[in-house]
This record gives sequence, C-alpha cells and structure tokens, in this order.
Amino acid sequence: MFVLMLLLPLLTFGSSFVFFKRSGYEEILEEIEKARIVYLGEAHTHEEFHRFQLRVLRDLADRGYRLILLMEAFQQPFQDVIDAYVNCEISEEEFLEGTEYRKRWRFDPELYAPLWRFSKERNIPLFALNVPTELKEEVKEKGLEWVISRYLPPEIVPLNEKHREFLEWVMKQHRDIDEKKFIDVQLMWDNGMAYRIAKLAAGNPEAKLIVIVGRGHVWRGHGIPERVNYLLGEVPQAVLYVSDDEIYFLFSKDFSRETSSTNSSTEPN
Repeated sequence: MFVLMLLLPLLTFGSSFVFFKRSGYEEILEEIEKARIVYLGEAHTHEEFHRFQLRVLRDLADRGYRLILLMEAFQQPFQDVIDAYVNCEISEEEFLEGTEYRKRWRFDPELYAPLWRFSKERNIPLFALNVPTELKEEVKEKGLEWVISRYLPPEIVPLNEKHREFLEWVMKQHRDIDEKKFIDVQLMWDNGMAYRIAKLAAGNPEAKLIVIVGRGHVWRGHGIPERVNYLLGEVPQAVLYVSDDEIYFLFSKDFSRETSSTNSSTEPN
C-alpha cells in the first residue's frame, strides 16, 4: 500500500503544499476524469506505481473514454513500428527490436509490457513520446540555441525560477556535470515531449491523453505540463507522480491559477 496525495497549489505549482482531507481512489479517479491530459509520473523501476498506471488506464477505458496512451519509453522516429505492433502485424519481440527499446530505454520491458499489451488488447492508440537520442546528442554538442528540429516547437519555453531551482538541486546530486548542457537537454526534452502531446491533443479533441513519463518531467506541474499549457492555452491537466511510498496528485484547468485547495488520500490495497 502507498499513500496517494491529492494536491492543488496554494499559489502556483511552484509553491509549497499542504494537505487537509483524506479521500479514496474513486474520488481521485473522478478528479482525473475531468482532465484532458493525465500524467502518471513514475520512478522507472517502481513496480507498484507501474501497476497503478495500469489500474488508472484500465478504469478509464472501462468507463468508456476514448484514450490515447503516450509512453516516454519509446522514441518518436519508431512510431511506424509501434503502429504495426498495435495492429497485430508484428510480434512483441519484433516490436521491441524494431523500436530499439533495449538500446534506447534499457529498463526491464516487463515493467511496461502490461501497459502496451492492454493498449493493443483494447485498441487504444499508442504513441511514442520521447525525442530521439540523436537529438539529445546534437543539443549537447551544439547547444539548444543552435538546434532546429521537427521534434521541437517553433519557440522553446524557458525555465521559470522554481523549475530552475529544482534542476539545480538535481545537478547537485551528480559530480562534474556541465550545467549548460544539462539545462539545455532538459529544456529540449520537456519542450519536445510537450510538443508531441500538444499536437496529439489538438488533433484529437475528443480523446483523453494518458502520459507515461518520468516524474522529473512533471514535478509540481513544471516541465511538460507547464509547456503544454503554454502551447495549447488553458487545458484541464492532472499530474500524478510517485515519491518513495507517496503519490502526489496535482489538478488544475490552468497551471497559472493563483487560488485553489489541497487534500490527500490513501490508496487502498
């Protein structure tokens, strides 16, 4: 069992949080139902949270929503291979080989397999979220300001102060890290994935997007959600991300809202 925290920011998503009310999973799911885009921010090897991701996906599918599943585990140039798998044209092993999953993502496929198998079983469109490794290497070599790519939006949304503070904290956990290269890659990563989400959301107005992504990309609504909001304007988004034995849940129609409330809940066994 882990604790599921339902949060809304006191001032902005960069502010501190308080908790005052306990509620159950069904109440959390009702809040998720109000969102167009749902982020399930993982620690990549957290098995229980992966089971939680599948539970949310299954429950929303069972409630009749038209869903689109996006996974950071796959890079966008391999979308044709993903389509072939979902359409039952290739085997799962061919799918993993064709997307270069083991080379480009490396985490145990069985952590994610229940998600893509469920997507295939229920005919839920599955999309690669991640930008190609080659783009990350180009940004490291040249600097983000010198890179133009179809995987990036026309305008790069810069860091705000709170997001920069978070990334500076992350950098302190590593030795000998090049600050500019690190910030450039994170900006490229978040902007690129946000651009992918924004285009799919705009092109599928009746669908609810479920985003499987690392928690660092959605921390307190920064990273991807903030940039999606910039690209699309006001759009209902829900953010859940895991930290040890707690899951934090943020919900807002507008990530720049200045008033709201907070509460927390316990996820049942």
